[in-house]
Amino acid sequence: MTHTDFKFHPRITQIGCYWGNGGHTELYLLEGDRLTIIDTGVYDTPERYLVPALNAIGRELADLDLIINTHGHHDHAGGNGAVAQASGCEVWIPAEDVSIALSLDEQFETYFADDYRLIGREDLLVEEMERIGTNMGEPFEVTRRLHHGDVLDLGNGLVFSVLQTPGHTPGSYSFYLECDGLLIAGDALPGAGSRIGNLPLIYYPDLYETALDRIEDLDLNVLCLGHHYRSLSMTRESVKWGRDGKAYLRECREVSALIGAAVEAAVLAGHAAFLPAARAATHALAGPLSLVVDPETGLAHSAGVAALHAHWKRLQP
Repeated sequence: MTHTDFKFHPRITQIGCYWGNGGHTELYLLEGDRLTIIDTGVYDTPERYLVPALNAIGRELADLDLIINTHGHHDHAGGNGAVAQASGCEVWIPAEDVSIALSLDEQFETYFADDYRLIGREDLLVEEMERIGTNMGEPFEVTRRLHHGDVLDLGNGLVFSVLQTPGHTPGSYSFYLECDGLLIAGDALPGAGSRIGNLPLIYYPDLYETALDRIEDLDLNVLCLGHHYRSLSMTRESVKWGRDGKAYLRECREVSALIGAAVEAAVLAGHAAFLPAARAATHALAGPLSLVVDPETGLAHSAGVAALHAHWKRLQP
């Protein structure tokens, strides 16, 4: 195995992959009767990271039977086209996220364009859209739309319950292997964010409570995340064991509450317009969440602006 691979279960290998702008995504290779990869990273992840991991177990891209995506963002579904072309495998995606996985325009407008528009940097839109378009890779066909409550029997004892765990996107799904208390959560639990100094990308804070409640009810022994997420007090391993999984979940809830309370306090203090409220909230959160505040904008990195905006919109009449 390469140094980025971690076989933490007899039939599951974690594959860590890195891509541009400091991005990092965790993939999970499942060795059931159907050889399955959960998430595919960006456009060049299959060749750079998945091929070596497969070669280490005597397999190749052509042997893959199935791609399952935790959600439709470019850093999790961007390698779908390359893998499908090499293997002819099926591609299963949460129903709510199919359209963003297939459409650059829809994905960019829904999740990324406002990061720049809200701070008056429309001049960066074309460049950023091109970057995300590259990461989305080659087109592919979705062969199955997943729904909450589905059961996925991959053989060899790998039987997963499908849980809709929204908040990051409406179609953020988690996959629960009940016999081992193991949950593959993708980006459903973004903690305090994946990059140092930034906010977590919780675009739908009301829906996020649904995700937290559903996962709270599980018998959880192993929690597998989609990135090296930060939290309030824990180290950044993307696989949490035993009690650490539930402890991380509690900190996810605490981080969300801190963000909501900071935005609400800013509005109540008279910062009715979004940008003044966002700056006041960012200042209040800088210490607890270790944010790096841009002195020019008074905000953390632009990737968190739209997530702050989601909290602000909840308070509007």
